[in-house]
Amino acid sequence: MTLSINTNNGAMVALQSLNATSAELDRTQNEISTGLKVSNASDSPAIYSITAAMNGNIQGLSAVQDSLSMGAQIVSTSTAAVSSIISTLQTLQNTVTTAGQTGIDTATMKTEVANAINAVNSYARNATFNGVNLLTSLTDAVGASTTSANIVQSLNGGVISIANALGSSGDSTLSSFLNLTGTGFSAETATSTDQTVISDGQTASLALTGDVTAAAAFSAGNKFTLTNGDGTTTTFEITDGTTAATSIPTATNKVVSVIVNTASSSTASGIGALAKALNDNGYSASIDTSTGALKITGQSLTAFTASDTTDWNATASASTSKDYVSSIQSAIDKMSSIAQNLGSYTNQISGLQTYSSNLSDALTSGVGALTDADMAAESAKLTSLQTKQQLAISALTVAKSSSQNILSLFR
Repeated sequence: MTLSINTNNGAMVALQSLNATSAELDRTQNEISTGLKVSNASDSPAIYSITAAMNGNIQGLSAVQDSLSMGAQIVSTSTAAVSSIISTLQTLQNTVTTAGQTGIDTATMKTEVANAINAVNSYARNATFNGVNLLTSLTDAVGASTTSANIVQSLNGGVISIANALGSSGDSTLSSFLNLTGTGFSAETATSTDQTVISDGQTASLALTGDVTAAAAFSAGNKFTLTNGDGTTTTFEITDGTTAATSIPTATNKVVSVIVNTASSSTASGIGALAKALNDNGYSASIDTSTGALKITGQSLTAFTASDTTDWNATASASTSKDYVSSIQSAIDKMSSIAQNLGSYTNQISGLQTYSSNLSDALTSGVGALTDADMAAESAKLTSLQTKQQLAISALTVAKSSSQNILSLFR
């Protein structure tokens, strides 16, 4: 081997080894400090490109989860309001069912109905989350009327359209949508032809005036028939107590004998006897002292016929009373349908939340598998490289001393 002071091959080899070891040591230390084996494009262009797209999807799923969480709260808020509304309607149904009972204060009843309807609208108005209310008329971002609220459900921008409870009806209040306003639910004033503002479902009321003679209207054999809401009839026939009624009872027609002493009874006493007979057979009869009219309600009356309308001087007047129970039952059915739809949306959103969370976890695990450093392996590698670095430095020191050895040849 030629000794030279110009070329030190040993030093060059030792330096190359030291540089290579130092570069590898830098990469290992970077992986340990970041926890990533691929932290930039130069580490692995292909893997970096794949993980960049995957990380973008993870961020997108985070936005989807935020939207779904907001949607879940919107539906939850509406569901709570619907539950309160149904409870209020059920209580209202219980209240108005007793409205046909004699002695009920209709003014108080009307106040209870009005309060209940106000509560229904109040629950609906307050069912708002982040400016979205599914129980009132919806508007979009530019203020235009819309029939649904959209919630982002997927990475490609797909949405769930949660239908507004009022649909395209255009009603601004829930009570209007439920048909809980208008005739019957407003503060009506009772008249002789509309005796019950709040009723048990009747569609007609009667006003029998008492300006007839006892010898005519209350003579034996004179009669009239009431048709009930269930299709059955009841015939009231005047008798003098000595002869039987001429009307024949059937499976659908009940015959009631009203005993009146036609020889001595006054018209007023005849009406009193008839009122008692009506009350004893499920009707509500009362005498208006100012007009002398006998007012008949109950049994969901639908019609009145008389053997001699001239004698009775009676008319069957259509009532503006609403069938409250039927209306409220219909409102409850509508709200139950809304509750069912909200429940379906809740289940759908919950399922999508679970799916998007699982998908995000899977993508995160995939990114980790591609880019995360094996810390145990890197720790062992670090120890090895540090040792190699020290050996390379020692070798370079030895190689550098070879030039000093040439001096000894000239002494």
